Formats: sequence, C-alpha cells, structure tokens
Amino acid sequence: SGTVLASLVNDMILTDGRDGLQDTNDRSLANMQRGGSYSVVPRVPGGEITPAQLIALGVTAEKYGLYSKITGAQRVDLFGAAKHQLPDIWEDLGKVGFESGHAYGKALRTVKSCVGSTWCRYGVQDSVSFAVRVENRYKGVRSPHKMKSGVSGCVRECAEAQGKDFGMIATENGYNLFLGGNGAVNPVHATLFATDIDEDTVIKYLDRYIMYYILTAERLERTAPWQAKLPSGKNGGGPIEHLREVIIEDSLGICDELDRRMAHLVDTYRDEWADVVADPAKRAKFKQFVNTDEIVPREDMIEFVNMRGQRRPAHWPKDGQPQTNWKAPSEEDIFARSEKSWVSVGRVSDFSPNVGSPVLYGNTQLAVFNNQRRGEWYCTQNMCPHKQAFVLSQGIIGDTAGQPKVACPLHKKQFGLRDGKQLDAENGLQILTFPVKIEGEEVLVELPSVEEIDGVLGTAGLRVLKSDCIDIAEDALKVPFRSKQERLKDILEEGEKIISAQLSRNATGSLL
Repeated sequence: SGTVLASLVNDMILTDGRDGLQDTNDRSLANMQRGGSYSVVPRVPGGEITPAQLIALGVTAEKYGLYSKITGAQRVDLFGAAKHQLPDIWEDLGKVGFESGHAYGKALRTVKSCVGSTWCRYGVQDSVSFAVRVENRYKGVRSPHKMKSGVSGCVRECAEAQGKDFGMIATENGYNLFLGGNGAVNPVHATLFATDIDEDTVIKYLDRYIMYYILTAERLERTAPWQAKLPSGKNGGGPIEHLREVIIEDSLGICDELDRRMAHLVDTYRDEWADVVADPAKRAKFKQFVNTDEIVPREDMIEFVNMRGQRRPAHWPKDGQPQTNWKAPSEEDIFARSEKSWVSVGRVSDFSPNVGSPVLYGNTQLAVFNNQRRGEWYCTQNMCPHKQAFVLSQGIIGDTAGQPKVACPLHKKQFGLRDGKQLDAENGLQILTFPVKIEGEEVLVELPSVEEIDGVLGTAGLRVLKSDCIDIAEDALKVPFRSKQERLKDILEEGEKIISAQLSRNATGSLL
C-alpha cells in the first residue's frame, strides 16, 4: 500500500508515520542481504559514469569494507553495509553527484544503454544521451512493480531493449518503441508499439503508458502480465492495439489526466537519500540502537571471510546444524525465577509507530515494537532463531487471526509478539518476549540482570561462524517456477479469451 500511495502522491516515504506502510527494504532505503547487512546501489543514468564517481565508489568501498560488484543493469552494487552506516555512505557518495538508485523500491530501476552513435560505428542515434534523459525523467517513480528499460543505438540491440518493460531501438528516422517485456522467471518479449518516432514523442507515449499501468495494474504485477490482460483493440489487434487507441488516439479521454499525473510525479521528484542525509530526524531512524550510540560491528554478529580479495559474510550453516534453529536453554520460561527490574529503553517518541526498533541491553540486542494500530507495545529478542541473524526489529508487523506477529525479513518466518511462538509452522521455533509498559513518555521493559540475559541472548555468544556444512540453495527464498508447458497453456487460454470476447463484440455489433 505504501508504494501505491507513493506512486500517486509522491511524498517522502519515511515521513508522517509512513514508515509503517513500507516493507523492510523501502523502510531502510536499501536491500537487506544475507546476514542482515544492506546493499548500496547509486543511480548511474544510462550506465554513464565519470572517473570521479568511479574513484568515489572505490574509496567508499574501501572505507566501509564493502564488497563491490558490477550489476547486470550497468550499475555498481556495494554490499555489506550496516544499516547505521547507510547515511554516512550516502553522504560521501552524494558529494560526487550520486543519487538513490531505488534498487529497494517498486520503481524504475535503470535505463540500460549501449554507446550508440557517440562511439560505435554502427550507431544511428545517441542512445546514451536518450537513456540518460529517460532515466532522469522517470527516476523515483513508484509503480505496482519494478520497471526496467533500455535504449539501443541500432538494430544490433546491445542494450536488450526488447526484454524490458519499455525499450527503444534506434532507427535512422528516430526510435522504435517496444512495450511490455521482461526477463525474470518468465521472460516476455516486448511488443512493438510505434516506429520511427522522435524522442519527444517517445517521452509523451511513455508518460501515458507508465501512468496507465500505475493506475490500473494489480499490486506486484509487472507490465508484461498487466499488458497481456488488457482488452483487445477495436480491430482485434490485441492489447497492443488497445494501448495505441488509449495512448495515441485518446479513446478513453484520459490522456490529459495521464499527462498531468506524470508531470506531477516528475516535478515532485526528490532524492530520498539526499533528504535523509540533510535531515537529522530522518537520519536518526538509521541508528543501530534507539537507546545508545554504542555500535555492535557486523563482524561481531557474523564472521566475514575473504573471497577473491574482498570480504563477504560466511554462509549460513545448513538447517539442523549448530548455529541454526536456535532454542533457549530451557523450554520453560528461562527467566521465570530471575530477579527482574523495569529498564528504560527510551522515550515514546524514539519509537516509530507500527514498526520495530532495536535496543541494546548489555551485549543483548532486543526489538521493541510500537503497534500503534492496536495501542500495544511488545519486546522480543532481536535475533531470529532460524539463522541467528539480528534482524527481527526490521521485520514487518501484522496479525494472524487477531494474534499480533512479526515476519522475519530474511526468510519470512512469523512469530507471535505476545508469546513468541512461530505461527507458520507446527512445533516451530520460538523467540523470547518481555513485558513492556509506558510511564509518561518513558518506555520500560521488564528484564533480568545484564549478566543473566547476556548468558542467553548476548551477541558475542550467538555470532555465526564459518561452517563446512552449508546448503545455499535451501537457504534461498524460493521463487515459484512455472514450466514452459504451463506458460504456454496460460498464453493459449488468454488468447482464447481475447478471441471469444472479440467474437462476442462482433456478434453484438451485427445485431445492432
């Protein structure tokens, strides 16, 4: 819902309590990676980057110990940043002109380009300049799903524009515009929409196409499946003919509105990371712990190993091996007989509504949840027992059958916030919970002594070490796979629907 609102209103997603509408990655303005660290992906419009920016990326990666990799979309990805480091990293990168690449959002990712006529002897148009123009126009525009684009300088198609949500291929007279393609699990070849059109016309058509998609697609629906479901054109030309009628002929009478809405999104663009860097209140949202400036380094939570001259987190051990599926030393309330006290962990204003916030008590990381929707507060361990990653405070809170819960952002395991039991598995894992009360503006948690709780939940004792027994495939989030036969069946069924609808319309027309 946060992305849907952002695509229409375009306010900053972290202000006015909108944090709680976002998933983990949008809330952090970065993608969480294995081990709970984050990636940094600056925008590189059209893949064009200056020597100063390349140097800045190298200096930043060295300064913060980040793993560097060129992405498939002509960008540089820096891995391994702790969340609290992100504002400092982006402050450094902003000094050489880098902006957020929105790799974390359902938004435009990149506009890939070849070098075009600038350098290539085959190029017939300046594909780099046009790619930069397109990317800078639509950067930050949120949509039902991510969008990718490409601009090729000739028919050799080095930018793979026909495999993108929208792509342009240069001709001697302008560009051919293709719509509705994607790679991913089920690749779709984009469909030719218009030929030999100039850059301004491409932009006009794209404004309307993207806005039509934003307003009518389902949540998390890419342009390809959305486009395939559109009605056929008047002459039975399928969805692409319908799009030509809507976008070029204004058959629905909405082009002015589409133009106006897109102009609003373009005019109200702001670099989200520049906003955070310049605003102390937003910057405070990235503190590692609400109640202290003390830092627990990433290496204290998971071992980092060398790989081809760079550092990466050790692979998680296979499920069932040591350092996985953690359980408290006792199935009973381990602190039932402990002497406890009410410990202040911050003020109410320190805890954003409807999200979790990490706090540090001794060497123990806890997660405090301000569930403003229910008027309730909870406190749990911050460590997800599945892989001993300290990430539960970054999870999404919700409820199942009235039971408040948090979903771990790594593997989506769900835990009740009242009793700590895993909700999505029988005889599953369990997390420890602690009572919370509010006195005036103080948030208090009932806790045993530091020595006792550190003996069970202390970070030092739960650090994940390199293991010789790993199962990378099992640890990965599962992506549903559909066979070629299943995809073909869907295409045939969709085609039958279109033909049936067209025959019905023809019959109705003949009766009239």
